[in-house]
Amino acid sequence: MYFRLALRNVRKSYKDFLIYFLTLAFSVCLFYMFNSFQEQQAVMEVSQSQMEMIKILVYTMKYLSIFIAIVLAFLILYANNFLIRRRKKELGLYMLLGMPKNKISRVLVYETFIIGILSLFTGMLIGIFLSQILTSVTANLFEVSLDYHFIYSNNATILTIFSFSIIFFIVMLFNTFILNRYKLIDLVRAEHIIEHMHIKKVYLSFTLFILSLAILAFTYHKALYEKSLILSFDHLPTIILYGSIGTFLFFMSLAGFLITIIKRFHTIYLKNLNIFILNQINAKINSNYISMSIVCIMLLISIGALSTGWNMNATINKSIRNVTPFDYSLSLQYPWGKHLKQMNNEQFQAVIDKLGISDDPNIQETRITSMYMTKLQSDVHSFSKYVSDKELRNLINTNELNTSILVVPLSDFNYVLEKTGNSKLHLKSNETYLYTTMALFDQAVSDILASHPTIQLYNTPLTIINDTYEAVSMYTSSNIGYDTFVFIIRDELIPSNAIPYVKAWNVELKDPTKETAFDQMVNQKLHTKSAKHYPFQGRSAQIVKEANKGMSVIFTYIGLYLGIVFMIASAIILALQQLSQANDNKKHYAILTKIGTDQKMLNRSIFLQISIYFLLPLLLALLHSFIGIQVVNELVLLFGKSDILIPSFYTACIITLIYGSYFAITYIGYKNILRS
Repeated sequence: MYFRLALRNVRKSYKDFLIYFLTLAFSVCLFYMFNSFQEQQAVMEVSQSQMEMIKILVYTMKYLSIFIAIVLAFLILYANNFLIRRRKKELGLYMLLGMPKNKISRVLVYETFIIGILSLFTGMLIGIFLSQILTSVTANLFEVSLDYHFIYSNNATILTIFSFSIIFFIVMLFNTFILNRYKLIDLVRAEHIIEHMHIKKVYLSFTLFILSLAILAFTYHKALYEKSLILSFDHLPTIILYGSIGTFLFFMSLAGFLITIIKRFHTIYLKNLNIFILNQINAKINSNYISMSIVCIMLLISIGALSTGWNMNATINKSIRNVTPFDYSLSLQYPWGKHLKQMNNEQFQAVIDKLGISDDPNIQETRITSMYMTKLQSDVHSFSKYVSDKELRNLINTNELNTSILVVPLSDFNYVLEKTGNSKLHLKSNETYLYTTMALFDQAVSDILASHPTIQLYNTPLTIINDTYEAVSMYTSSNIGYDTFVFIIRDELIPSNAIPYVKAWNVELKDPTKETAFDQMVNQKLHTKSAKHYPFQGRSAQIVKEANKGMSVIFTYIGLYLGIVFMIASAIILALQQLSQANDNKKHYAILTKIGTDQKMLNRSIFLQISIYFLLPLLLALLHSFIGIQVVNELVLLFGKSDILIPSFYTACIITLIYGSYFAITYIGYKNILRS
């Protein structure tokens, strides 16, 4: 009997359960999709290194899913609480008719079970379908071939069912607990509860509003003007604390004087139903300023995760081309390669020959390139005086990032330029060319180039001649952008006793597809007894690309997973608050209808009300994100130059799709509630 009653309630109130059901199904779908990577490698032709990156991705997603499951549990509990609140009067009628609380609890348990089963089944079906598409996307990101056949993940299925079963069980306990706390009078008179203003004095609200703006301005200033990598992490807790306080005070104070200000603009305030709309918004912000502050912060996390994930992907992929100019490079680097102090190119080549790796038939061409250590004879402080950014100038002067000043022979530099399809560089004996491979110092180098200063290298005064620069890696390396200042000078200006910072034996192969085999052969030779005196580092372009591709995929999926979940959580909270208000305000709209308000004007008032309510936290979150992303970009710069245009476009598309969908569902649901 009670199960049939629960089933009838779900069927009768499917419109009320729709947004709750969609949220559950979408959560299940996401959870399955982002935990099904382990089975994807079966249909992708991946190498050993790529398989290792996929394993890292699988483990990362599993641990991240624990955090996501907790977020989704709170979200589902919040949505469930909306349904209970919506049905207080119905539950009160059950009690008036003599139904005991334990029987009502059983009905709620059955309803939760029915909705849970339906949403779990629907979400799993959609997740299994979309995971097929995700497999193709993953293969494309890894740039590997796909031998496609249908993929089903037992592990992801078990993990999804187990996680959501626990969540649904908690929801059942929560419903029973909440019902036992309610009194009959509270349930019957639920519609008559009035939301009261928390701040009644306009001047107090205005004071708090000004204070919130001051706190946010201070936070933005601290983030923007102390945003170097070291300092941003030092001040990160302070920035988060003050930003959260400023956001909370902003929404807390907004309702107190919003109407007072708009009242002064009579043409706006008295037009159509604006008086009613503004009072509705004012009351809702006043009663929900805490949740709106939380929504704003969650939107900030969502936007930041999405844009940073896409940005890291684009930046790493762009940097890969710069760090792999050769098919293979074998290098010795100071101070580990101390033998370099007494080793010229001929001696270095002799060591390579002795190891027996230079006679491989697949080798087409080899070249040794060198980078030398030096100290500027001019004062470092006078060199950094051209840098306009205070934080970068401090980093140079204090050498917090182990700033390296390296010199490259012109002949080696031109050789790499030719290999990468660039024109040769021509220098006079009193000229030098400056560049950096560390994108963090891009602005610093640009400031120096604009002044064309004269410096001393190896006791020779040299003038920096270039206005722009091309960041060139002198050998294939897994390190992305770590040379702070690199000077190109003519070969004859480098003294014979100059200390090499790194010497690299660079190889072009006849058949680049055999890079892995060549790398394995070299590694075997490096483990021989004669090679132990020389701590070589060998890097294959293919392996470097695969490793960095894998890292970019991990960043992308972490950003997508976190961003989408927090976007859904933010939208569902706002949607449920508005739908709850629709249920509470039926009588208000009934009065408007009775006094002659047409349906078009009512629909317009609903649309404006929901639009403002959705836009307020989003706009503030976008402002927070604009500042926050600039701080995060300091970290991204360690992987290369970033371009936020495309990541911003992708982020905007996801916001429009998810946030816009929930806005549309809320608008339609609001009208349906009033119509009922």
